[in-house]
Amino acid sequence: MNNRFFSSLALRNIKSNKQLYIPFLLSSTAIIAMFFLMVSLMTNKFVQERSSSLPTLFMIGVVVIGIFSVIFILYTNSFLIKRRKKEIGLYGILGLEKKHVAKILFFESLFSSLLSIAAGLLAGLLFGRLVFMLLNFMLRMPNDIAYTTSLLSVGATVALFVLIFGITLLYNISQFTFANPIKLLKGKQEGEKEPKGSLILFILSLIFLGWGYAISITIPDPLAAIEKFFLAVLLVIIGTYLLFISGSIFILKALKNNKRIYYRSGAFISISGMLYRMKQNAVGLANICILASMVIIAVSTTITIYLGSEETLENRFPYEHNLKLFGDMDYVAEMNNRFFELQDEVIELTEENGLEVAEMESYRYESFFGNLEDGSFVFEQSSVDGDLPVLMMVIPLQDFNGMTGENYSLADDEALFYHSTKTYLKEDLSIGNKTYSLTEIENEFSADMALTESIALVVPDEAHLLDLREDYMGQFPESTHITVDAEIGWNTEGTEAAEKALAEQLESEYNGVSGSFSRYESRDSQREEWYSINGGFLFLGVFLGLLFTLGTLLITYFKQISEGFDDRGKFQIMQKVGLDENMIKDSTKSQIIWMFILPIVIATIHVSFAYPIVRKLLLIFGVTNDMTWLMTFIAVVIAFAGIYWMIYRVTSKVYYSIVK
Repeated sequence: MNNRFFSSLALRNIKSNKQLYIPFLLSSTAIIAMFFLMVSLMTNKFVQERSSSLPTLFMIGVVVIGIFSVIFILYTNSFLIKRRKKEIGLYGILGLEKKHVAKILFFESLFSSLLSIAAGLLAGLLFGRLVFMLLNFMLRMPNDIAYTTSLLSVGATVALFVLIFGITLLYNISQFTFANPIKLLKGKQEGEKEPKGSLILFILSLIFLGWGYAISITIPDPLAAIEKFFLAVLLVIIGTYLLFISGSIFILKALKNNKRIYYRSGAFISISGMLYRMKQNAVGLANICILASMVIIAVSTTITIYLGSEETLENRFPYEHNLKLFGDMDYVAEMNNRFFELQDEVIELTEENGLEVAEMESYRYESFFGNLEDGSFVFEQSSVDGDLPVLMMVIPLQDFNGMTGENYSLADDEALFYHSTKTYLKEDLSIGNKTYSLTEIENEFSADMALTESIALVVPDEAHLLDLREDYMGQFPESTHITVDAEIGWNTEGTEAAEKALAEQLESEYNGVSGSFSRYESRDSQREEWYSINGGFLFLGVFLGLLFTLGTLLITYFKQISEGFDDRGKFQIMQKVGLDENMIKDSTKSQIIWMFILPIVIATIHVSFAYPIVRKLLLIFGVTNDMTWLMTFIAVVIAFAGIYWMIYRVTSKVYYSIVK
């Protein structure tokens, strides 16, 4: 027997199993095209030169899609090979040696992989321009990203998926190499024994889920959310698998023990059937639930970030023109003088460019790190191990009154006090050698104070800043970061051309000051970079959302196919003993509804509990509007539920056609 015989036999096998192979090939093609497009974006010359953040974002996309591709193709291939165990076993019974069967599987894998990779690359090339147009729209750059491909992108895509398909071939060969042909003939008829419900696993599932939910609900600030987010995700994933494996069995056994429910024809068939194979079903349901959660979170958060771009710009850059002055420890007096000089200078430059100053805010401040301990603020250095220290910003009263328009007055031992977490309830606070009587105020400062636990302390005058600095340096004489800094922000009225000219002049003028250094930023100059970052996030979120939705669709489809073939023989027997077609359809419908409703309900619960930690993470991007996130979340859940319902309609019809 030559290779032509084995190759023709492989082609015939693919055609005869087209109900399995067509979805597998289509899904593989789609994943390959998505990976190829993401690699093309990452290696695009314009992307690399235009924004330093975009290549990193697309690199994350490449890694995520690559990992997902390995897991997904191996997972769906396992469904495919399971359906063909009887066929492979039959080859052994008919006299083919194992090396001959390996050749057949090799050619099947060769044809399917070549077709998928070629179709994926072609689809990537054809739809590439459309994808780049979408990305250009999201990034809002002045010049469009040119659509280009490279041999590196093609080579990376081919190399990865040749490796993946090679692993699937080795897995498929291993399925019959170490198995008895007689056992293979019965492979797809072998059901699982009724799983035993484990109270320990069920309790563990609740512990893991409760732990993950508790992290999300109790997270104190956005910086802590970054550290805890992936731990919470891992705990919820573990808890989800344990919940579906153990909790579903408890529910089904409880229904089985309820005679009024169980001893009805439809319930008897559906409950018994689901309980009999629940161990396998539970893993599939958990996979669908986790993928659904990923879709909802990825798409809703990235849309929220993109929609909140203007809000973010306003929070990060409260004025059209923003000048920060960083003082040197050895030039504090010079810095104070320079602070007042700069205000006059920027007003003069603004007027020279034909603009009017519409609004101005300026203040000096000093920042310390430490911890609140029994009525005292204990100094710490910024680079500490363990929990993040509390950040304290100290502002002179003169500057605070100027920036807020208030007219507070303070005695030498009094201070105005703002605490981001509002957990400090004492009336006095000791810092260094001073003790202040506190008057609580609201946040009149930066939106960034919500990123970590922060304190704003308004003291009677700038001399208090220097006294606190001396107390700090007495404890940490080697420290170099404690300085008196300042911020000046102002809005202008005039033409767009004059605004641009002023911004260019300020950028070149204030790139460093003797005894200190400054940094000028305009809101307009940051808008392009900010939209490129947020647009990249949105593109990546939508891209990954489509990928995870595709995974949900294919896992559901193959699961329905597998369940349909497993159930067909059983229902044929039931028909012979008197069950009519309507009764069979009613009983199977309850199983399918159970399988479809449960994952989306649990996924929605997961995402609802994830709201607090996601909300904290959104603060890092400057998104403070809760309504934007809430409405986006609801819209994405409804949209995904609609897609999920369509998946249900399509796959349930396939299931019914097989069972009949």
